[in-house]
Amino acid sequence: MVLITQETPADTDAVAAVHAAAFPTDDEAILVDALRENDAFEPSLSLVAREDDDVVGHVLCTRITVEDAPSIPALTLAPVGVVPEEQGRGIGTSLVEAALDAAAEGGFDLVFLHGDPVFYSRFGFHPAGIRGFENPLETPPEVFMLATVGDDPETGGPLSYPEPFDHI
Repeated sequence: MVLITQETPADTDAVAAVHAAAFPTDDEAILVDALRENDAFEPSLSLVAREDDDVVGHVLCTRITVEDAPSIPALTLAPVGVVPEEQGRGIGTSLVEAALDAAAEGGFDLVFLHGDPVFYSRFGFHPAGIRGFENPLETPPEVFMLATVGDDPETGGPLSYPEPFDHI
């Protein structure tokens, strides 16, 4: 049985191993390490999936800024990874659901991500560009998505991501 818990300092190496295994480069593992050192890091929004005391998945949400309305509590969900031998069992789904629940409980309103529209639309994500939000990364518009987990501020505009995202 998989248990989703908050990441602890003892999980750092296991989280890096998850992302190194789940992605073709070390970019995501490096991003997580850099975000942990950034003021935008929210420890309660770094979650791990554990099975038999082994970390088999990880998701991280980090504070971002809606530049035209900086009082809106917003996050980006990135990265989410599951070790390859455990993929297809719903662990990624459980991590995303837990992250969205934790974001809502933490008082956040908006969660942005850059990911597969087919996968993420089932969690309530939809294209952020149609709401007038400007994609801060060089990704196709269809993968720049938004979910509302609190109050809907019904605004748009540019977003400011933490500096570590500039290096991916």
